[in-house]
Amino acid sequence: MMTVRRMTTQEEALMSSSLTRREFLARAGMAVAGIQTLEHLDPCCAFAADARTADKELFELKPVADGIYAAIAAPRYKVNSNAAVIVTNDGVIVVDSHSKPSAAYALYREIQAITRQPIKKIINTHFHWDHWQGNQVYAEANPALEILSSQRTLENMTAPDAGVGGLAYIEKQLASVPKEIEKLKDDIVRTSDAGQKNRLESNLRQTEAYLEELKHIKPPLPNRTVANTVTLNEGGREIQILLLGRGHTDGDIFIHLPKEKVVVTGDALIDWMPFMNDGYPEEWVQTLDALEKFDFTHIIPGHGDVASKAHLAFFRGYLADLVAAVKSAHADGAGLDEMKKEIPDLLAAKYERGMSKYPLGQYRDRVGLNIEMAYRKVIRKS
Repeated sequence: MMTVRRMTTQEEALMSSSLTRREFLARAGMAVAGIQTLEHLDPCCAFAADARTADKELFELKPVADGIYAAIAAPRYKVNSNAAVIVTNDGVIVVDSHSKPSAAYALYREIQAITRQPIKKIINTHFHWDHWQGNQVYAEANPALEILSSQRTLENMTAPDAGVGGLAYIEKQLASVPKEIEKLKDDIVRTSDAGQKNRLESNLRQTEAYLEELKHIKPPLPNRTVANTVTLNEGGREIQILLLGRGHTDGDIFIHLPKEKVVVTGDALIDWMPFMNDGYPEEWVQTLDALEKFDFTHIIPGHGDVASKAHLAFFRGYLADLVAAVKSAHADGAGLDEMKKEIPDLLAAKYERGMSKYPLGQYRDRVGLNIEMAYRKVIRKS
């Protein structure tokens, strides 16, 4: 169990202004000692239940430009999104708030180590659970917090069947996570490998803790939305909120910092295999074409490490080649099962290594689902 450091005077003052430290953690649904052990698993970010993953900090805060930081989420069984931290002259803007309050609080503490400015704005890039369920921590810290998203993202957050995110998805997790716990317990009993058993037991503890947190989670919705590209002037920084078309979801936004030449992409551009269940494969390629026209040198992706602009072409190439392969196979009379057997090897030489750098989101783990989604969305139009 990790040692929990004492709160700073500033953190204590912040917490006591609205609730006690114990009340704060209770609302987050977790014990103090569990702050850095909670993650959440879902098909959008799934990997083997006994995979080797990081067991230390939730985030590594990396400077990308002057006053711009990438909070890179550690690979964990219970995954978090990355975040971007933008320090301005009169406050901090955080892009994406992770999967749960405990993760948001862990990053909040890291931000306090680099600036005493308040966090005044959260931007949610899209509606998936691992990018916005931590909103409530920042709202507790600042009741005047502005939470910004696209109009379509807000609609998805409140829709009963939008996909893997939104308020309705919290209820779905409350039903599904107990089943996951029982499966982990069963897997622990069945395995005889000591290393695998240790990993499974760690994952079980994380999942049980996450369920307790989930029971108390009440993330506030965005209170400002945009329907088109807009430019914000925030404390001496120009920040462009780009709506370029459908891709990972139908409400994706990109954050472009033109002076610093940085773009924050959410899951519309990541450093591992994409999750396509709520996506639009052919339009996604066109949306990335539009993004490429902007002037930037660094990408803070939704998952994985900071990347150069060259990564955009690689990621877009995978999407384009996947769609082309599915279309070609269909034209030749192949069914979905045959596609799943042939296309992975067809694309592997070009994409497997680059898409398998982390213990999650790897090429072989996700390519079959990507083929199925491309088939359903491009060929069957569903």
